[in-house]
Amino acid sequence: MAKILSKEKARQIKETVYLKADEHGYISKGRNENGDFMTGLVDDPEVGEVLSEYIDKGKIRTYIKDSIMNGYAKSRKRAILKDNSPIETVKVLFSKNVSIIQTIGETTLCNSECGDVFVVSSGNYVKWETALRKALELVAREPKFVFNGKTPNICLQLAVLTSGVTDGDKKLIIDALSAINVKVRFCSIKGANG
Repeated sequence: MAKILSKEKARQIKETVYLKADEHGYISKGRNENGDFMTGLVDDPEVGEVLSEYIDKGKIRTYIKDSIMNGYAKSRKRAILKDNSPIETVKVLFSKNVSIIQTIGETTLCNSECGDVFVVSSGNYVKWETALRKALELVAREPKFVFNGKTPNICLQLAVLTSGVTDGDKKLIIDALSAINVKVRFCSIKGANG
């Protein structure tokens, strides 16, 4: 009968994997390098070998990917977006100083002294459509955000978690969204760019 993985043991393994992922540069590496990294974790005495006491050997890689690495990527996205505030994003994209009115999840409503309203929706570069949808849903739910017939300015603040994103990839998103008057700021580990 297999042992049950305690919360404490799972936490220790997660911390070990996060440290190893940071050392490896997981966020900035490509799919092949990260695949090799995952294989290494399965064979690692501090990770895979410990997990093999609790989980079938054939399921260890899936456990690491789904239970640990997905959380790792989300935590790094949150860290990137925390370092790039919605106020800063509006300043970069619109050259306006704003104050935050309210924040709902990853969507922030701001206004400027001259009465302009801004909806800043944060998300992951890969799932930019989700960030756009959240911004549009907020605007649709709150008709009071339309002042004197002026609708809010919408901008997306997108965390770029991998180095595989090209300037061409970014330009495609910028051009597509500019057609519907939505601006985009790409934020990365080293700060914001775009």
